[in-house]
Amino acid sequence: MPGTDTSARLLDRLLRSISNLPPAQIARAEAALATARRRAEAVVEIDAVGEERACPDCGGQHRSRWGKTRTGAQRWRCGDCDRTWTGRSGTPIARVHRPGLFIEVARNMLDPDDAPLSCRKLGSRLGISRDTVWRWRMVVLDQLKTVAPDVLSGIIETDDTAQRESRKGSREWVRHQRDPSQPMPPRRRWYEYPNRRPPKAIAKAFEEPILGVVDRAGRASFQHLFDKRQPAIDAALVPQVAPDAMVLFDGAPQYEAIAKSRGISYHILYGGKRGRRTPRAYHLNTVNSLHAQWEEFIPQWRGPATKYLDGYARWLVARRWADPVSLFRAVIT
Repeated sequence: MPGTDTSARLLDRLLRSISNLPPAQIARAEAALATARRRAEAVVEIDAVGEERACPDCGGQHRSRWGKTRTGAQRWRCGDCDRTWTGRSGTPIARVHRPGLFIEVARNMLDPDDAPLSCRKLGSRLGISRDTVWRWRMVVLDQLKTVAPDVLSGIIETDDTAQRESRKGSREWVRHQRDPSQPMPPRRRWYEYPNRRPPKAIAKAFEEPILGVVDRAGRASFQHLFDKRQPAIDAALVPQVAPDAMVLFDGAPQYEAIAKSRGISYHILYGGKRGRRTPRAYHLNTVNSLHAQWEEFIPQWRGPATKYLDGYARWLVARRWADPVSLFRAVIT
């Protein structure tokens, strides 16, 4: 075809030109190719979704091609309501003008071989605002919260850890000071306690539990719980346990009550330690390792607000398995 021949000639001319470029211009060419690759990667996913979906306004199936967007994605026109749309219309990134960079943000978040950058550093690298990076990260975290945990089998270890509650961004004290009729927040500010820190008993009351569940095959889940009572743990733990699994936990009575009521095989390791007759395979080292990873992962975010805590907890585990392109496709589906 004529168009194909023209593209081939242009590509050959471009490749010959690149071979004669000085080092400084080669770096510019590499940056331009990286930008084109990101845009093409996003456009392919957007068009694949657009091919399959109906009109997001009326649900009509009659449509026709209606040009392309600035990013190169296919635009469609509904034959019933005359509205136009693309594969990302009506999605959380419908107004994102550079969807290729959204994939790069997700890739930086989920790459297990590279530590995620701060919003400021990643924004500087990609040439976008730190606030934009933060908003896109929240979209990724919201998507991760919709993914149901895998069903674990074999020997399963479960234990909970705690994260200090954070009301970062909360306007409770501001509302109360402006209008004393508004209820006073239940927790005082840190500088209002004696000796500049709250007593241990009070600080423990404001800890948020996070449940870690892992099996010996490497599958894991990490979920924020509203409390450590039996119903909350039951709702998070039981859907992940296969019928023939052996669940190991420490001496917390909630777990034993759940195992007995659900008919789950279990073994208790009091204080996480094995007895003299306990099999060597029974230990909590794997889930404790997950907790140690959390303690290394969470300080870099300077204590995220509690309302985002579940997303951050799932983010830690998603770095093991999530693919940024697949997640981008899930966001626009």
